Amino acid sequence: MYLFLKIKTKTIVPTYNFHNLTQNKAILSYSMKAYAIRWLIKKLLLIDVFRSIPEDDIISKQRFNLFRIFTLVATLGIAAITYQAYVVFHVKGIMSLVLIVLLGVICLNYLLLNVHRNRSGAAIVSILSCFLALHYVSYFAGGIRNSGMFYLIAFILVAFMMLGSKTGKWVTLLCVSNLIYFYFITEYTTWVNYDFIGYSSTLINQDYLFTGIISLIVIGSLINNLESNKNVVISTITDSRNKLALINKELQKLSLVASKTDNAVAITNANGITEWVNDGFGRLTGFRYDEVAGNNMLEMLYGPLTDKNTIRNIFNELKEQKSCSVELLKYRKDGSTTWMHDNITPIVDDTGKVSKFIYIMSDINERKRAEIKLEEYLRDLEKTNQELDKFAYVVSHDLKAPLRAIGNLTDWILEDSGDALKGQSAENFQLIKGRVKRMELLINAILDYSKAAKRKNPEELFSFKELLNETVDLVSPASNCKISIAGNMPDYFGDRIKYQQIFINLLSNAVKHNDKPFIEISVSCFDADKFWKFSITDNGPGIDARYHEKVFVIFQTLKARDEFESTGIGLAIVKKIVEESGGKIWLESSFGHGSTFHFTVLKNTLDPALITGNPSTLKQILL
Repeated sequence: MYLFLKIKTKTIVPTYNFHNLTQNKAILSYSMKAYAIRWLIKKLLLIDVFRSIPEDDIISKQRFNLFRIFTLVATLGIAAITYQAYVVFHVKGIMSLVLIVLLGVICLNYLLLNVHRNRSGAAIVSILSCFLALHYVSYFAGGIRNSGMFYLIAFILVAFMMLGSKTGKWVTLLCVSNLIYFYFITEYTTWVNYDFIGYSSTLINQDYLFTGIISLIVIGSLINNLESNKNVVISTITDSRNKLALINKELQKLSLVASKTDNAVAITNANGITEWVNDGFGRLTGFRYDEVAGNNMLEMLYGPLTDKNTIRNIFNELKEQKSCSVELLKYRKDGSTTWMHDNITPIVDDTGKVSKFIYIMSDINERKRAEIKLEEYLRDLEKTNQELDKFAYVVSHDLKAPLRAIGNLTDWILEDSGDALKGQSAENFQLIKGRVKRMELLINAILDYSKAAKRKNPEELFSFKELLNETVDLVSPASNCKISIAGNMPDYFGDRIKYQQIFINLLSNAVKHNDKPFIEISVSCFDADKFWKFSITDNGPGIDARYHEKVFVIFQTLKARDEFESTGIGLAIVKKIVEESGGKIWLESSFGHGSTFHFTVLKNTLDPALITGNPSTLKQILL
């Protein structure tokens, strides 16, 4: 079933602010007109053509500027002649038409340069158009007596300046031929007349006067332009020479540095053939320049002990036009070996191809020897540590066996003797059992100390607050003991188990050695620049300043073991873990006034609150 609903709609007529609309149209119209004017000026002045000429091509720029000036003057001159012929002297017919056509050719030739960008061709067309205009007007201005013949000098100058010597010579020949031609037709024919300037001697003299003045001004301007251009070129050459002199000085300095440096420097061609080496190369390898010139640098200094995989990697890197930095065992001229650090840089030309390679070789023999010795020391140290661990395990096992035998034997004697052992004898047997138990605890303590800070537990993100709460539960303080956690505790990424071991030892000691009826212990944390500073404070008996260092020494106790059973290993383990983790631990206390143990934990380099993801990856990021 379909339900059709007729919805009555109301037509909404949008309202406009006609004042703003009119104003926007006016602004748009103004912007379009301004853009059109800028575009027209740009085309009339041939701005794009001028910008297409390279900045350092000064001569082409000067020739182009001369072309624009010449075209402008020629256009005005021919327009004035056309006006004079048509309006002043009422010369109608073909003469005015020819001049108008030539004027159009000059203008069109100038504007079309925006399209074809052939500057030399446009200059030739302009000069020939002006020459044809002068040639044609000469038929009506007295032939060889035409004062406009002065302009031929300007045509020759412009041709030399805009088109060079070869084209200038051809234009000179054309102008000379034109003069000879008009001499003959003026002298021997009736082809020429004075219709353009009139037959009156006064008019002819005035024409000579005005034309002579204008032509001399034009020629003088061209000569001045030529002189100015010459000065600009000379100035540019002088600046370039000065810059080259500075560059040569810098090159001399660089050459001196390259020659005198202790590093070996070599330059090869694209195929690796040696072209130049500095003095340092000779000092480092023993080879002179004439012994290495023409040889392949990549094959010269290698030998049986040189790592073949590294050589292969060098070839691959250089084929891909990449710089490479490697350490190689190389051979000197005398056959001895030395470690070198090579930096090889390809020099790429404008076409993107490698033209040279620069080798910089440094003597790293001493450093390499030190590294090899360090590796040997580390191997020996690791081997020694393994042997010590094994020794500690064997010794503890061998010591525990007789101790157990002594303990068992003591128990058997006591059982067999029954009530026969009394008084001092019974006490002695109990003393033996206590000493056996203490000895076993000390052996276990030795094993624990040897393993402290060596055990590598997985690192994880944890909260010190949660860690302390768990630790307090593990310590299980009595009802007369209060352990408080003050302030904010940071989140941390690290070995959670080791830090729990630290807190267990410190809190257990604070409880065990406290002599007060009500035990108070507080744990706090402070920001200490690059570290977190933790403090554990108790209200116990305190420790005299003389023993502040002694308490961290293995097997050292402040009370006799017969008075208070202790291995003296706990604080030694704490100190070892803290210092192995990059922190430090110290004690502040005075006898009778409680104690405060401080230790520092190196901060993570990244806010742990931002940490998510794989812990193995986080370790590389943070630590």
